[in-house]
Amino acid sequence: MAGRSEKILVIDDEARMCESLDELLSNSGYSVTTTQSPADAVDKIKTDPYDLIITDIKMPEISGLEILKTAKDVDPETIVILMTGYASLESSLDAIKNGAFEYLLKPVEFSQLEISVRRGLEVRQANLERKKLLDDLKATNLNLENRLEEINALYEAGRSLAHASDLKELLQTIVKLAAGVTEAEIGSLMLINPTNQYLTIEASIGLDSRLTETVRLPLGSSIAGYVAKRGQPLVVKNVEKDKRFKRINKERYTSASLLCVPLKISNRVLGVVNMANKKNGRVFSRYDLKLLATFASQAAVAIDDARQFEDNLRKLKEFSILFELSRKLSTVGSVSAMRNAVFDYMKKLMPIDYALWFEWQPIQGSLRPVGATGTDIPLTDSGSIDLDQIKSEEITLENLKLGKFDFDDIKGFSLALKEKVRECAAYPEPGPNFTALPVVQEGELKHVFCIGSNAEHRYTTQEISLARLIISQASGLYEREKALLNATRLLTMGNMISEISHDLRKPLTNIKGWIQILGEKWPEVADDADFFKMVEEEIHRLNDLVKELVDFSKPHKYETELRDIRSIIRRAAELIGPELRKKKIKFSDTYVDCNYEIAVNKNQILEVFLNLFLNAADAMEDGGELTVTGKIGRPSFKSTDYLAVTISDNGHGIKKENLPKIFDRYYTTKESGTGLGLAVVERIMAAHGGTLAVESDIGKGTDFTLYFPL
Repeated sequence: MAGRSEKILVIDDEARMCESLDELLSNSGYSVTTTQSPADAVDKIKTDPYDLIITDIKMPEISGLEILKTAKDVDPETIVILMTGYASLESSLDAIKNGAFEYLLKPVEFSQLEISVRRGLEVRQANLERKKLLDDLKATNLNLENRLEEINALYEAGRSLAHASDLKELLQTIVKLAAGVTEAEIGSLMLINPTNQYLTIEASIGLDSRLTETVRLPLGSSIAGYVAKRGQPLVVKNVEKDKRFKRINKERYTSASLLCVPLKISNRVLGVVNMANKKNGRVFSRYDLKLLATFASQAAVAIDDARQFEDNLRKLKEFSILFELSRKLSTVGSVSAMRNAVFDYMKKLMPIDYALWFEWQPIQGSLRPVGATGTDIPLTDSGSIDLDQIKSEEITLENLKLGKFDFDDIKGFSLALKEKVRECAAYPEPGPNFTALPVVQEGELKHVFCIGSNAEHRYTTQEISLARLIISQASGLYEREKALLNATRLLTMGNMISEISHDLRKPLTNIKGWIQILGEKWPEVADDADFFKMVEEEIHRLNDLVKELVDFSKPHKYETELRDIRSIIRRAAELIGPELRKKKIKFSDTYVDCNYEIAVNKNQILEVFLNLFLNAADAMEDGGELTVTGKIGRPSFKSTDYLAVTISDNGHGIKKENLPKIFDRYYTTKESGTGLGLAVVERIMAAHGGTLAVESDIGKGTDFTLYFPL
């Protein structure tokens, strides 16, 4: 916190709110300015820029929305968080349209506000860094133009070399010129490969073309390898008498005299130039070696410049395509359109025949096929890519057969996934080129994008890195757009549910009143304290659940307290006891010795266990065992320990094809089910910072494991 320097402006016509936020944010290390005057706030924003602004919407003279517009006019990257006690769909849409980062309802949860402030400042920092990258790109383009002028000047200075239009032509020109200055009949130019392992012939004169295509000389081997490794020019007057190279290349050259000089720049060897068979059978002299070395030094500069020129052109092309893609993605209206756009633009950068898109499902531990592009690629048996067929071929970690599953090991993961794709008739033949690109967001795997082609060209490390960057950016943009759409839908749903919950409170109040009247009218019944206590508690719980309906679209608005979760589990078992006894289901719970006191919302977690217990009871119509176990555990898709509570039954189980859908809202296999039970469970666990996993075998039962943060 001590290193923070972010400036925050708080605007609210309530002095108490300004004081509270000042104390909260100052204690977190921010530089905070507060004002109760909107007009004063506007002056401050225009004269003294702020990183983040927190403002009430409804204020005298100037509204929070007007302040938002002013702030964005002054600095479009300013983060603005709006607060209001009079929420409406219209104001929320105006806020989003004008660039508000958050729209919070009063009374504001300070913990939520702290999270919003931190996230907002992170977004601002990322936007500023992106802007800097764009500025750097402009500077790079300017440097590129300057470099092009330098290269043109160099080419003008060396008239013969200036006629070469590309690197390949330049290399051939260098060999011809070198042969001319040394009067050699045979010559070759060899470059060191990118991994610095061997030399390849890139241009030649007087050599068989088949030879130039197959030669791979390891550094240190042969005359060329010797010179490339040592970086020193060499003249061999008679290779037959030189003990270092006797009989090497005898079949290749008719003359025993050879020249070999390194292409060297800044103590870095790019390759070598070889000359042999001096005209009229003469022997190469030291003067010939000096001429070739002088020419090679100039040629090395030309080669290095040409390489940089081609590299800059390639990068410029990449930047251009990335820019076009980002513009295209901002206009697409669906995830399938997004995938098609990514596929089309990536084809401009590398050979791609088809692409497959998988969604990672951490709970099920599987890759679910959700998209395919390149439907014109014929398959061995099936004709073309059939997305419906592909979606039925779900891939789990087990059938990938990896010892230690590591998404960062792209090569190993790609090979394992390639074999699985080859086994599935619905997928295209992977071909020689197949690469899997994991998409990680906020430290967690989200998607896997696979590209493949039948071209002989193997994807380079640079191409794979560029493809992964494109996929990550495209996926991130889509996720942000989807999150924004969901936020709008949830806001609408929240308003609707608020009205419904208001209507539900009245019958609950009537029931509570009648219970009190019954107690007064029949005191002998009221003496049964357990009965009345249970009924009253359940009415209170129903009332709380009605309130929670309002927060269905706002999963972070929970008040928590330290509770021993075992007491909540036993309360849930007590409430469902009659149902368990009716179905002859035995309940038991065991706990490993550890700390079970965690921060939870009692009613919400009680709802979680009741939902899971009821589901288990429904799965054991003919009786069975319902067991709860507690211990310290870790989900397979997380890197930290959690308090793990497992609810197990030995009922009929869940079909494998239904597992990915059980947490979807409104999905149910029961005739009278609503499909909200497990959706609510997942929502509540997410709101508590936890997660859950499920395992099930048909005919054997189901295990739900809840992971609570320690």
